[in-house]
Amino acid sequence: MGSIAIIGAGNVGQAIAGHMSLQGHDVRLFDRWGHDLEPIKANDGGITLVGEVEGHGKPSLLTTDLTEAVHGAQAVIVATPAFAHAYISKELSAVLEPSQLVLFQPGVLGSGVELARMFAIAGRTPSLIAETPTSLYTCRLREPAHVYIGAIKQAVPLAAVPSADTPQALTILRAYFGERYVSGADALAVGLTNCNPIYHVPPAVLNFKTVEDAERRPQHSLVTPRIAEVIDALDRERLALADALGVKSTSFWDFLNTAYGVSDGTFVERIVQGYGRQAFPEPDSIKHRYFTEDVPFGLVIWGSLAAQIGLSMPLTDAFIALTNTLCGEDFVASGRTADSLGLLGAHAGSIRAAFIDGSVC
Repeated sequence: MGSIAIIGAGNVGQAIAGHMSLQGHDVRLFDRWGHDLEPIKANDGGITLVGEVEGHGKPSLLTTDLTEAVHGAQAVIVATPAFAHAYISKELSAVLEPSQLVLFQPGVLGSGVELARMFAIAGRTPSLIAETPTSLYTCRLREPAHVYIGAIKQAVPLAAVPSADTPQALTILRAYFGERYVSGADALAVGLTNCNPIYHVPPAVLNFKTVEDAERRPQHSLVTPRIAEVIDALDRERLALADALGVKSTSFWDFLNTAYGVSDGTFVERIVQGYGRQAFPEPDSIKHRYFTEDVPFGLVIWGSLAAQIGLSMPLTDAFIALTNTLCGEDFVASGRTADSLGLLGAHAGSIRAAFIDGSVC
């Protein structure tokens, strides 16, 4: 059995930690402040899983000490919200060794590049770095230390930075997750495959009264035929960005097929087939991650890279402007941009090199 460190004790982090513990691995679970660890300690030191995985998994270590969590771990899984990636990357770049694997699960476009840049700034040899566009686990906390796993996706693409390290990363992860991670073309293509903003943002914004009223309707129930067309149009802008950067990405509808085996029906019918069984609720406040993560670390970085290469993304820009006003935030200032990745002024070739070859400045 292997040794795996999970960074972040939210719903995804607890799902992974509980599942890996049930499989007999040495599991270390890190939470920066420790608040999410207390209910686990009170739950006989473990995490209760229901749904696709059933059982009570007990991590070997619950800690607020990042160095203690990652020391000697073969794989380090970052399962924090995207806004924590910059801080976590800076801390990891000071303590990880070249033989260790870091997986952003899920990452958002540029997570691997950001960590590679932190290693370069620190003057240290980087560890193995990889990222996925979405979480392998579709899950929610039902109550503290109790996680419902609605699904473990059939296949999730993964790419390393640099891309040449992808086979090695997959080999390491196979011991923990089987064959569910599959090779993606490169970190740019994989990062641009993150469809969370495509599905999360339009229904939430276009049904904003239900957010303000905290109705917590199932997200899939908010998608009307016309809103589905907006989802498709936003998705086509993302695909145009990938094409302009010289990489191939897959559509949101292809993602539903790959992840959930959904391929037939209208746009609305496919969304219901893919997400209806989980029936996860829509945002109930402007602080929900569908706004605070999917906009500044999804739409914003797409728009920022598009601006570098002169590509117009009017619908993307419109949703950024709308959510800035609706949420009273400046998501561009707080989010991931070409500037924060060291790519300000970069042309398409330089952007590709940063993601594919790990060439960072």
